[in-house]
Amino acid sequence: MTRAPIGDATTYQVVNDVLAAWMLEWQAASLPGRIEHIPEPDDRGHFHWLVRLRGEEKDYITIWFSLRQRTVHVETQVMPAPEENAEDLYRFLLKKNAELREVHLAIGPEEGIYLVTQIPFGELTRERLDETIGAVVAYTEEIFPTGMSIGLASLYRRKKRP
Repeated sequence: MTRAPIGDATTYQVVNDVLAAWMLEWQAASLPGRIEHIPEPDDRGHFHWLVRLRGEEKDYITIWFSLRQRTVHVETQVMPAPEENAEDLYRFLLKKNAELREVHLAIGPEEGIYLVTQIPFGELTRERLDETIGAVVAYTEEIFPTGMSIGLASLYRRKKRP
């Protein structure tokens, strides 16, 4: 098995350029969104970018991109930790996880529900990034209302559409 190369300054610039090019195309299509970048690495040496997009079911979808040793880690919080019906929610999510492409569901910080994936450096192109972001947005919009209705039923009311 061939492993992805270890990232360096060139890899950092490639990730930055690919994300910037993707965002320009997104905005050229008159879609609202923005990208933020933290120019200094965190305490583990990882660089981070944050893409914020408007959703329909979920008002904002925030996607974190973290440059790790050999990959770009991608994650978004779909919903916070369930406060009720946890078993029913996890059953729903496990069934949904089997249908997902490009990403998978996971329990993340503070027991929240996340969509995550890893993209090896050599596979990071604008097209691959677009597919990954498209999957994250589509699955978040699909899972969010049902997940919230199950796991936070007493707090969540689905938006009424005109």
